[in-house]
Order: sequence, then C-alpha cells, then structure tokens
Amino acid sequence: MALGAARSTGGVEVRVRDLTWRPFGRSRPVLDGLDLTLGPGERVLLAGPSGSGKSTLLRAVAGLLLTADSGDLSGAVTVGGHAPQDVPGSVGLVLQDPGAGVVASSIGRDVAFGLENVSMPPGEMPPRVEAALREVGLTMSADSSPATLSGGESQRLALAGALAMEPSVLLLDEPTAMLDAATAGDVRAVVSDVVARRGLTLVVVEHRLEGWLDHVDRLVVLDAAGSVVADGEPRRVLREHGRSLADQGIWVPGVPDPDPLPLVLDRAPEGAAGRVPAGGVVAAASGVRVEHVSRRLGGSSRTTVAVDGADLEARAGRTVALVGPSGAGKSSLMGALGGLVQPSRGTVDVAPPLTPAESGATSDAAARTRLAPPHAWSSSDLARVVAWVPQRAATALLGRTVREDVLTTPLALGQDPEVSGVRADALLGSLGLAHLADADPRQLSGGEQRRLAMASAVAHGPALVLADEPTVGQDRLTWAAVSGVLAAARAEGAAVVVTTHDPGVVDDADHVVRLDAPPQPAPDPEPERRPLVARAGPLSLLAAALCVLPLPALLDTWRQGLAVLIVEVLLGLVGLLAPGPGRAPHARLRGVLARLAPAAVAVVGVAWSAWLLGGRDVEVAAGAALRVLCLLVPSAVVVGFIDPEGLGDHLAQRLRLPARPVVAATAALQRLQSFDALWGELMTTRRVRGVRADRGPVARGREAVVVTGGLLVGALGQASALALAMDARGFAEARRRTWAGPAPWRRPDTLALGAGILVIAAAATARLLLP
Repeated sequence: MALGAARSTGGVEVRVRDLTWRPFGRSRPVLDGLDLTLGPGERVLLAGPSGSGKSTLLRAVAGLLLTADSGDLSGAVTVGGHAPQDVPGSVGLVLQDPGAGVVASSIGRDVAFGLENVSMPPGEMPPRVEAALREVGLTMSADSSPATLSGGESQRLALAGALAMEPSVLLLDEPTAMLDAATAGDVRAVVSDVVARRGLTLVVVEHRLEGWLDHVDRLVVLDAAGSVVADGEPRRVLREHGRSLADQGIWVPGVPDPDPLPLVLDRAPEGAAGRVPAGGVVAAASGVRVEHVSRRLGGSSRTTVAVDGADLEARAGRTVALVGPSGAGKSSLMGALGGLVQPSRGTVDVAPPLTPAESGATSDAAARTRLAPPHAWSSSDLARVVAWVPQRAATALLGRTVREDVLTTPLALGQDPEVSGVRADALLGSLGLAHLADADPRQLSGGEQRRLAMASAVAHGPALVLADEPTVGQDRLTWAAVSGVLAAARAEGAAVVVTTHDPGVVDDADHVVRLDAPPQPAPDPEPERRPLVARAGPLSLLAAALCVLPLPALLDTWRQGLAVLIVEVLLGLVGLLAPGPGRAPHARLRGVLARLAPAAVAVVGVAWSAWLLGGRDVEVAAGAALRVLCLLVPSAVVVGFIDPEGLGDHLAQRLRLPARPVVAATAALQRLQSFDALWGELMTTRRVRGVRADRGPVARGREAVVVTGGLLVGALGQASALALAMDARGFAEARRRTWAGPAPWRRPDTLALGAGILVIAAAATARLLLP
C-alpha cells in the first residue's frame, strides 16, 4: 500500500463502541463498556488518575491491544470507518516509554521505519526523515545512535517517527512528561502546528493539563474505573468539575500542589542517615567531567561529553534539585556524585563519618586520604551510604515480590529483619503499594514500579538519596506520596539530590542547580581508517562465516585442523588491516579476542570430553579442540562488523527473503547489541543495592547466572515493548515493504566471500596432504 493510500487529507472520525478490555490475570477490566466518539480534526486531551485506562484506550484506537498483551477484548474501534489495523500508517502513536521502542541503530533509520512499512519509495524517505527530525528539534546527524540520546531526546525521536508517517490520527501518551519546560513548550507548539496544518485528529494523554489547554478543544476525563466522568470544552469542564477532578488525582490548573504526604519512619537499624550533622556536606563533586563512548558496529567510536567542570554539594537534611534541558548531563552528574559512574576528570569526596575507613587509620583525615573515591567502593560500602532511584525503574527491581524487593538492601547489609520489615511496610503503605506486597514487581505499572523503586531505595536509611525524575507519571495523590518519602528521608538526615522538570519538586528543594549541555569536542579532522573487513557488506561477511560449516566433516586429524586454523588466522589478520590515511581503528584485535573468550570454555570442554572418551589420546583431544576453533574464529572476526540493519537490507533486497522475519531478526540483533548496556544497568543496580559480588570467582560466577536471568527477563520485557512500537508504525499489517538502505554488492564483498571459500579449499588440501 502506498503512503498516499495510507492516510487521508486530514483527520478522520474515531469511534469507540462498548469497548471492554480485561488483561490476562486481572479480575476486573481496565475499560468496561466504554463509548466515545471523536470528530474529524478534533483535538482531545484525555485525563484521569493513574490506572484509569488512558494508555489502554490509546492502544485500542491504534489497534494494538492484542499486539504485546493478552486478555479479553470486546467491542469495536473504527478510524475513518475502518479498523485501525486495516490502514497501516493511519494512526501514529507515541508510547509512554519511547526509548524502549527504538527499532534501529541510527535515528534516521528509526524515523524511516514507519515509512518503509507503508511502502514509500526509498528516494523520498530522506527529506521526510530530515523534516521530521527538524520539527521535533533533534539537530544531531541522522547517523547518530539512539543510545546516545537522553530520555527527553528519546521522546522527541519517537514523536518524529510518528509525524514522519503523516497519519490521520495522532495519539500521544505523556509526550512531555520528561521534558524541561522550554522543550515541552516547543513540543506542544510543534504538535499544535502539525495538527492544525494537516487537520489531524489528536488525542493527548497527560497528567498535567495546563500546558495543553490552549492546544485542544475538548477534555475527556476517565475515573479510576475507566469510565467517562467529564467531557466537553476544557475550561467549562474544569469550572464545573475542577475540585472533584483534583480530589481524584488529576492535576487541575489553578489548584495548588498537594502537600507531601506526612510519613514518619522508624530509624533504620545501623542506617547511615544522620551520621553527618544537619547542613553538613555529605558528598561533594568538584570539577567533574563525565564522558560516554559509543561505537557502531564496523564504524568509528564517538565520545560525548555529558558533564564538564561541574561542581555539586549534597548536604544532610537538604534537597538539591538539578534542572536544565534534556541532555544537559543531570543524570550523569548525579551518578558521578554517588559513585555510580567514574568521572574522567575531577574529584568526588564523601564526609569522613560515611567513608569505609581503612583498618589501622589513626584519624578520619588519615583514613580519608587513603580511601578510594566512591566509584571504587565495594558494593556493601556504597549501598550503606547511597541510594538510587533510576529513570528506568524496571532496572531497579531485584526481589521476587514487592515486599522482598524493599527488604533486599536492608537484609544484604545485615540490618535487623524485624525492624526493617516494619519500615518496609510503612513505606509500602505510604506509597499505595501495600495491597501489592506479595505481587511480582515486574507485573506492576510503570508508575507503581517507580514508587516501588523509591521505597526500596530509602528502606535502609541511606545518607545520600539520588532520585532521577522521581515524580514522572504520577498523579496528584501519588505525587504527594513520593514527595512525602523524599521529605521523610530528608528529615532523618539524608542528603537528597533529584533531577527533575517538575516545578513542584523544584519549589520544594532547598537549593537548585541548573545545568546546560556542555560543548562537545570538535570532530577529529583525521578520520578513523576502516579495516578491510569493515569495507565488505554484511551479507558477504555472513556468507564467509557460514562457509566454514562443513569443516568438521573435512578435518580428521589435529594436523589438518592446525593448518586450517593458521589459514583462518592469517586471513583474519589481513582483514583487520586498515590501510590508507587517517587514525588507526580502536581495539580491532582486542575485540576479536573478547568475542573468542567465552568460546574458550567450549573448546576446553570439547577437548576434555574427547580426551576422556577417546582413550585419553592427546591427539584426539587436540583434533576435536581445533575443529571447534576453526568453526569459531571466522565468526569472531566478522561478527563485530555485521551491521544488523545492513544485513536486513541485503537479505530482503538481494535474497528476496520475506520482510517480516527479516525485520524481526534485525530488531532482535539490534536488541542483542544493547545487552551490554542493559547488563551494565543491572550490575549498577546490584552494586548500589548491596548485593553485587565484589570478590571471588565462585561468587561472581553465581552472580553472572543471576544477572543473565535478569537480562533475559529484561529482554522479554523489551521485546514486548519493541513489538508494540513496531506495530504502532504499521509493521503488523504491512503487506509490501520498501527499504531505506541500499544493498550494493562491491569488490570487497567478492573478496570476503572468496576468503571463506579459500578456507574450505585449505581444508580440502590439508585432508589430502596431511595424515
């Protein structure tokens, strides 16, 4: 279907009739017999307390309720008289967690994904992609990696992906929740301009209504049961129902922010909070610089400066709010202060009463001079002092139940279980999670997970609480609960540092520090040379690696295996050469060895088994080990240079494979590449929660198994979100598909394939010549 057939000239009518949705495992439906009609070109603000079904309704309008979730669905939804899934591209949806829905390794290809699904000619895609990125204010190169974007920038990328498709209906799920005020205003202006110019039907979900009132002409309010309780012209609805809506948790303009919910906590046994006198410095960063390095497969590395020359003090019983535009380095500075990341320059000092003083120290000052900075502390030492509420709360979950998660750090630190249990129950009750104490934390909503992360962070009485956007996605009632927990931590002597765009949190802070994005280093005028193997296309590299599959049948002795291995190593070294002008590529050989390291276990295991089963013959064991190595070495050389997107382009365009499995495999490979980042987040969580194994190969091996399980659970959650994001841009119903990237076959591809064939020829020759 061509793009022109996928959308109308303007907005279309949306009808929701008797819609009922009960997710699997829930006794009560989220939406129950809902009826709603939106006129063509109508601009609607959808509001309601947390859990009222707002996001569910958006997914229903987009035709996605059964994409990544299971449950009982009845009723009907039509968009322009058709089921939404029957007209790919007609509905654009920006999800609540847009970063989880990135489908490509560059922002340009990510925006182009929807255009591919509606069969836009490849030559027409670049200007559409550039215009969409420009509209949402993403000024970096289209080749930039989404991994380098901040949370707010990820939201703008998702919005660009939706706008590029020129839909008839645009659905936005809290599109400005993680943006600073100026950027949020820009996004609202962009949306309003695009909607007015194209005549789109618009539905926006937001907890905070004020910024959108001038951009919409209708306000629809759902109650906690998912029923419409108010509907009409926005200001009339607020005049007539404002107080009752505020009581339900909706942020009604003009109604003062709620006071933090009072919470008095029993002092945590052996907690670090209160060891520094009120107003004293708990931690201080001076001249800190934080850099992030990213690298695309087969491409050059990119260094981004997140923080440069920043100073920050956190004082006992005080709150510091870090504010500034998205991408200003707020999270990075906070992480450096708490020892979560290592600064590349500058110092971080912690108050002497909180430092894990070395044995034999004669004074606090002497101990302090000999201690490592907090990023080098052990897990238990760091957890005793520091607490962290990450922006992605799902990565902070460690327990099998909600209550077990809250007790993880207190019990890891050896605190009294009974006293810790009382404190945990008080936190869960205050945050509205007591009824979920025995639930699996991974089944909670995003807002509930964020509140659970807050409870788990402060349960052990830390001296430094780091909270990254703690109030995002909260209604008035849950906002008051989260603010109450922060106030309780501050009252018992903790220093609190928050990153936020929330004016209420800023007003409640004792000190506000504004950050601006630091200048980035100029690109190196001397480009990095590309290894020879990187100059070949992904299909030829894959074919070269697969050429070695017949080797086990061709090689009989260890001498034959050794000869073939020598040929493979020589070809690999040639492939890693990078002739020509420019800088030498970074860590070519080291990358190959790192990929071979896990294979060493398999090689040793095969050799040992062959030795035992082959009469303890060393030659039999050596032959088996060399055959395995001959299979693995080519893959270790080329896999680091196979770009999943390029591979998908080649498989679809050159081999004419069906689009759906190709895109699914490409997306899976993209996620596989991000596993190192997810692994890092999980290990950071374990470290700051006091359960990371700092010493001993056995303990670290057990931890690797546990984290691998968490990685798989996280990957499944990411796969669900990814499937939803892909289908939100027309993938599920795409009958024909175009491809934004070319798939050329060049001379280096022929040489790469020839290298693979040469290995097989070497094996055949060795079989003939070597006994």
